[in-house]
Amino acid sequence: MSATRLCLLATLLALPLDAKAQGGIDLKPGDSVTVATGQGWVLAIVKARDAHVFTVKVVNGPEVTKRYPTELRRRGKPNAYDRANGIYEVDDRVKVHYEGQWIDSRILQGLGMEYQVALPGNLMAWAKTDQIRFVSEAPPKDVAKAGQPPRPGLVSCAGKIEGRYAGDGTMPMQMTFRAGKVTLALMGDTQAGECWLGDGKLYLTLIGEEGTMELDINDDGSLQGPFGELKKKGK
Repeated sequence: MSATRLCLLATLLALPLDAKAQGGIDLKPGDSVTVATGQGWVLAIVKARDAHVFTVKVVNGPEVTKRYPTELRRRGKPNAYDRANGIYEVDDRVKVHYEGQWIDSRILQGLGMEYQVALPGNLMAWAKTDQIRFVSEAPPKDVAKAGQPPRPGLVSCAGKIEGRYAGDGTMPMQMTFRAGKVTLALMGDTQAGECWLGDGKLYLTLIGEEGTMELDINDDGSLQGPFGELKKKGK
């Protein structure tokens, strides 16, 4: 670690967070969440909760206990309760305590409950949650739009990939394709999107969300993706 960074870290004084939790945690059994594991943050389903301690079933994994907010987060955007408990997103606008005053900053990246923040002079430093005050959400991001492929050259999967596909795990993902649309279902949680073909692969976009899910098309027509192999089960 450079001397400059050590100096910057030393000047970020630990001050009490003045944010107050608004409302309850609003997470209950049956909700899908993300949890920290040795393989990173993965999808899980809440089975039980005692205050901030949750029992969850990891998708295609074991039942484990996780503590909010260090090991368990809600899916989607953080709400006011999450912000008050130190959960931020990249590019969130914040104030950071630096050299005796609160300065305007933004979140660059997170690691556990610490965040790298922007400082004057194109500098960066890591700050703990009690050194950060939330100001506003990140500016709108480039998200998937209806009828728009994620990149040029892709075509709709309509008429080429149709029907219901599912895996065989203990908590299988199911995807239903209809006329270029796709519905993803997992433990009662559903999401709607569109499907595209190109370069021998299938691409899924979820309307209003960032990113693209990429699946390989196997020789037998099954699909291979982050949830394992999905075989056609019905029309």
